Amino acid sequence: MEILSSMVIVITIVNGLVVLVKTIDENRALFSELKKFLSNKFTLVIYEFNGDVKDELYEAVEIYLSNNLSPKNGKIKASKTEKEKNSIKVALEHNEQVKYIYDGHKFKWISLQSEIKSFNLTFRAKDYDFVLDTYLPHIMKEAKYQKHI
Repeated sequence: MEILSSMVIVITIVNGLVVLVKTIDENRALFSELKKFLSNKFTLVIYEFNGDVKDELYEAVEIYLSNNLSPKNGKIKASKTEKEKNSIKVALEHNEQVKYIYDGHKFKWISLQSEIKSFNLTFRAKDYDFVLDTYLPHIMKEAKYQKHI
């Protein structure tokens, strides 16, 4: 009798888990939207052009990322033009992402290309002021230095 009672409990638990999994699967979109709503992440988009002028911040990010890439960053692209003499330029491949930690803050960069090229920078919403006041100026300064080497 005890074995039968234990089997009924196990069957009830398994049945409950199956129903839960089906419910989660059926409501995946709802859970996805809820996750976005509760997320503390913020994404800043930096477009290649501001009107018809190339954006300085975009160019700085491009230089900064290309000088800080390594094989562990995933898919990167390499190129060379006649102007670049003996140097080979590396850059983050489009639709690829790279994660960095700067001054204890975590950042995720994604290089996107559709009709317009852009970089998405994702970070914790509470780091918004740090990004605008410290991180992005740091990138601008590093890129300016790299341009003059």
